[in-house]
Amino acid sequence: MLLRPLLVPLVVSLGIACVERAPQPTDAAGLATSFDSTRTDTVVARVTGAVPPEAVRRVVDELRIAPAADDTSLFAEVFEFDVTADGQLYVFDQANRTLILFDSTGAVLRRIGRRGSGPGEFASNNGMVVLPDGRLALWDSQNARVSFFTPTGDFASSWVVPAGFSTGNGLSADASGQLLTTRPVTAPREGEIIGRMGLRRFDANGALTDSLIPPDLPWSRVVYVARREGSTSATGPTHAPRLIWQWHPDGHFVSVSTERYVIESSRPGRALRIERDGPPIAVSDAERAIDQARITFQLRNVDPAWTFSGPPIPSEKPPVAGLNLARDGRIWVRVSVPSVEIPEAERDPAQENRAPPRQHRDESVTYEVFEADGRFLGRVVLPWRAAWMQADGNQVWFIDRDEDGLPAVVRARIEPALR
Repeated sequence: MLLRPLLVPLVVSLGIACVERAPQPTDAAGLATSFDSTRTDTVVARVTGAVPPEAVRRVVDELRIAPAADDTSLFAEVFEFDVTADGQLYVFDQANRTLILFDSTGAVLRRIGRRGSGPGEFASNNGMVVLPDGRLALWDSQNARVSFFTPTGDFASSWVVPAGFSTGNGLSADASGQLLTTRPVTAPREGEIIGRMGLRRFDANGALTDSLIPPDLPWSRVVYVARREGSTSATGPTHAPRLIWQWHPDGHFVSVSTERYVIESSRPGRALRIERDGPPIAVSDAERAIDQARITFQLRNVDPAWTFSGPPIPSEKPPVAGLNLARDGRIWVRVSVPSVEIPEAERDPAQENRAPPRQHRDESVTYEVFEADGRFLGRVVLPWRAAWMQADGNQVWFIDRDEDGLPAVVRARIEPALR
């Protein structure tokens, strides 16, 4: 039976030797990459300098799917979507607990499921991933299961998974089809409540098997803790260093301690380290004051007598702000950029008994892209409200938002192309 596109209001617009190698030509990337293969266990790729403004890439919309003006019948809220090999889009409408399957032109093929606990219904979305065979897997922690859907969107089966823990974007898969879930894999350390996060493999029947523990890179913890009558809350500054890791399509961890621009890829055989000089980005006194007020408000919800103590709010941003891995194996590093003040008319209003609203944001959403072998490919700037979802070659998919915060699902091409 052929699926017929539904007619709904929407806006769609198309639009390695064992010696140190000399730096490669910069060409369109703007910077050269030098490789050091003299170590027996690790290849080191080094990139230095600022990308010239004329070498910075922008993105151009090829497809933009958004509700029509004053109409959210297409979808109301989107925090996650995934892309099939042929460009179809599984978009989860968080407000309505519904999956929407779009074809590569943005036409709606079908709506899948609804709020509920029956087969193919959803109470939550804690991560979804398209598997190599075209099926979609979606973790619903409130219903304690992972549900599977065929490439045409039919409910196929589900696994019962342990309840009592949830996180966002909590499913991963690699090119072999191995499905994994994000879980605590170590005991808590000082300042931690649930311990370090890692991955647990699923076996063929959905049982959780061995744990995969990410590299424990050194990083400076900045954390504030409040305790009272058995309750504990811990939080950190907005721009505190973090340990970030992702699971590579080839089946290994890629990780970074964000206070240093050093990307560690624990690929089999010889590991890869990408070393990059990241210029310091200052955090203004005004932004630090707002952050301190936010932390104080949050922890006084646990201990009303809590006062700010401990390390000061950092005066510089870590050079790395985020890490994503594309399905083609490329490494997308979100880099820190200066903050700008949000115009007063665009700020959330201050409310009594609420944390102070944000008054600053990053001036842009900026990534530096590396080939899986460490070669620097270029710097790419996305719209400042964009949330990266996926990339493949010179296409990138993201969620964009308008002035009212309404989401759009976007596929864009990178210009000039990365090569």
